[in-house]
Amino acid sequence: MTEAGFSCLLCGHCCLNLVDAYRGCVSDADLDLWRREGRDDLLAWVETLDLGHGNLLHTAWIDPETGDDVDRCPWLRELPEQRGYVCSINAVKPQHCREYPEHRHHGQQTGCPACKN
Repeated sequence: MTEAGFSCLLCGHCCLNLVDAYRGCVSDADLDLWRREGRDDLLAWVETLDLGHGNLLHTAWIDPETGDDVDRCPWLRELPEQRGYVCSINAVKPQHCREYPEHRHHGQQTGCPACKN
């Protein structure tokens, strides 16, 4: 969100509670970035489904060992002494994560504590 006044509280709400943050789809651009950066660790957690007619759906985060959906983002790290959370892949996190919240109203609708009021 580029709106003035938004400051992330590092509470982890978006990564812990919003299913798209940890069990959504990633874009072709995300995959291209991860390939360029040599991030096989991230690519291993993506399942690509062929929807036919050249349409692909890239689902993240799928546990590479079990093939199961995850219960929370595998890249979210809790800060010491309960000071919040950080994204351990911040520099290359998926586009939908980088763009959250899209605007203040979106943040309010999805319960972002930084967007209250």
